Amino acid sequence: MMKTQTLIRAAGALVLCTLIGCSTVTSVNPIGRPLASDLSAELTGTWMGAEGNQLQIHCDSAGRLTYAVTEWKEDQGAFAIETGDGILTSIGDRVFFNYVENQDADRPTHGFLLLRAMDGQLAVWLPDVDEFQKLVEENVLIGDLEEDSQASNVVLTGSSEEIATALENLDLAGLFDWSEPAVVLVRVAR
Repeated sequence: MMKTQTLIRAAGALVLCTLIGCSTVTSVNPIGRPLASDLSAELTGTWMGAEGNQLQIHCDSAGRLTYAVTEWKEDQGAFAIETGDGILTSIGDRVFFNYVENQDADRPTHGFLLLRAMDGQLAVWLPDVDEFQKLVEENVLIGDLEEDSQASNVVLTGSSEEIATALENLDLAGLFDWSEPAVVLVRVAR
């Protein structure tokens, strides 16, 4: 099901999961360090999701990423445009998209996705809740485990640098479902 969704739907799904009781991983601070290289040429452009929705991405040299998704809404008989933004960071050679998930909450948190642009495709992976929970339980990462009958939520509470330092020597692919990206987008224009 997630394979047919666009980037905004993956981010939206994480927000919705937080509200209705799915398990999530979030962070009080963006995870990772500022980008060492400019990814604007790799990411800026028009991307297409499996459902045919277009995603416009603009990324500046500082790693600020803004996106807009155009989607036909049958019930409204019109196109709808959804927008969002965030910041790109890195840990080693891995790139993360961090976005504010619940800005109005007592403790705003950042959702994060692992990204990889290669050969005209942009793959997106969601964090594995169980793996991040283990890292908090083993004190590899500083965080809170918020469990109830419906969900296990992991909220990383360390600084961006503390999280990056803890994760840089781990197999990050093991912390995300590397075998199956949540979203794969295809570039259709620069």
